Amino acid sequence: MRRALFALLLGALLVMPAGLHAETGLPEALPGAAANGDDAAVAREEMLDVLFERLAAAGSASEARAFEEAIRAIWLDSGSPSIDLLMTRGFDALREDDFDRAYFYFDEVVTLAPDFAEGWDKRAAVHYIREDYAQALRDIEQVLRLEPRHYQAMAGFGIILEELGDKKGALEAFRRALALNPWLENIGERIAPLELEVEGRGI
Repeated sequence: MRRALFALLLGALLVMPAGLHAETGLPEALPGAAANGDDAAVAREEMLDVLFERLAAAGSASEARAFEEAIRAIWLDSGSPSIDLLMTRGFDALREDDFDRAYFYFDEVVTLAPDFAEGWDKRAAVHYIREDYAQALRDIEQVLRLEPRHYQAMAGFGIILEELGDKKGALEAFRRALALNPWLENIGERIAPLELEVEGRGI
């Protein structure tokens, strides 16, 4: 289960993206590439709005994966070459299972760019793999404060709560994650047994 959440929190172990997936039909340039300040933030949110709408309306898993990839690309775009470099080095360390080195890089990201949700998300993954659930939950809460639609973090939140025995909280988190992304893998199958435990069979 630990590896399942680890993969979920990380999404795909991506190199830092240069643009959006061609299948989405959206512009290749990320919102921050051509705009600054408030304009960039507005453009970013508008593009995310479109992507989440298309994700919810996707007609197949492959179509949904394209929109997920595009959403991750926006989430991972820090707008800072130095932060992008730290994230890339953190991902490299994760691929090598060097969690101490990964923690160092993601902790640097959080320190230097506290408003960049992906730094918190990836540091949460390292906390989790170290079995430091309290710190992982704190970091995930910060992710969700910055990116309320971060379905991976929401699902990860649920998995940790389930492991800690909070089945009602886990069920709520899983439902919220699926409401954000109906195509989220490996979460729907967790809901039915939790519903049985938390809510019973009904009448």
